[in-house]
Amino acid sequence: MNRVYTPIATAEAKRQLNSLFANLNAPELYQKTMVALGKLLAEEISPLLKSKTHTGTLIVSTAEDADFLQYGVSSTLQNQGIDTKLAVFWNHHYQLPNHASVAPILHRFIEPNFEQLHNIVIVKSIMSGSCVVRTNLIEMLDKMEDIEDIFILSPVAHKDSESKLKAEFPDEIASKFKFYCFALDDEKTEQGEVQPGIGGQIYELLGLVKQPALSGYIPEVVSKLSFPNLA
Repeated sequence: MNRVYTPIATAEAKRQLNSLFANLNAPELYQKTMVALGKLLAEEISPLLKSKTHTGTLIVSTAEDADFLQYGVSSTLQNQGIDTKLAVFWNHHYQLPNHASVAPILHRFIEPNFEQLHNIVIVKSIMSGSCVVRTNLIEMLDKMEDIEDIFILSPVAHKDSESKLKAEFPDEIASKFKFYCFALDDEKTEQGEVQPGIGGQIYELLGLVKQPALSGYIPEVVSKLSFPNLA
């Protein structure tokens, strides 16, 4: 296995990545590490967003990442004065008999009045291929009028994930992609799991029973936005 750290991988980012493996059997600590990694990733893009005329940003997350990696990103951007709205998707991610991955959206939560925002930030705990990000991005593209940049944030990615995602979109969309990750790995299991990646299947590592799309799991951030008077 060959892990390559990217230029934005600070000593603190590397420390937090190593913490993932130290906390494989401690879901609460693993969750906190994902929040910390989200904050570090957000710190990389906040100057770019703040320099824009249009700073409004839609954050797109899977349900499993919403309370952890996504929360680290959104809380940091909001603290920097960047207006954000949230879209959360419950993807049923699985492999077909030919080993191709699909990730249909079974449920969705999208904050209202996102259509006029000009930037998209997609957060994903691990970028193995392009399947989930592609599915969730396509869901939003035709609903937003004028997208300037599409930021894709992930602590760890497979070395080919960026090129695979770009290949799924026309140049006019792919040219808007800006990828941010701390480490690139070059191996996968037969099931498509990146090695060493983030230490295994994200659902179990975060203490979730199984994929949120199959369990009825509702992230806390969604509950608070849906029922603010009960928070």
